Amino acid sequence: MIQNTADIKSQEKRVCQRLELNRRVQLSLANGQLIKGLTEDISLGGVRIKTDDKFEVDAFYEQTAILQVLLDDELLSAEFPCHIVRCHENAMCLQLDKKKAAAFGLMLTRGLLKQKKQG
Repeated sequence: MIQNTADIKSQEKRVCQRLELNRRVQLSLANGQLIKGLTEDISLGGVRIKTDDKFEVDAFYEQTAILQVLLDDELLSAEFPCHIVRCHENAMCLQLDKKKAAAFGLMLTRGLLKQKKQG
């Protein structure tokens, strides 16, 4: 299902502010496919990731998946269940499981305060 621009803009209205944040992530789909990408922004309960690969929008829309942050030493973080709510050619918007959303936000922002204090 391809959404038109007017539909996307109406859905983009948010109660929670978005924070631009780039972290490397890996998305594991139920069919075993792995998608590596970079977060573009996060909000309370959601994240938008961008990949170098282009994909068919309909192939991923409304699927459940597991999102993990790729840590500095190439290890993966804990698993964060999510649901693909919007797709574009090389980007996906994910809604995180409400029980895990706060932990995901902490994982993504880890080290930011330390960097500001040192700088």
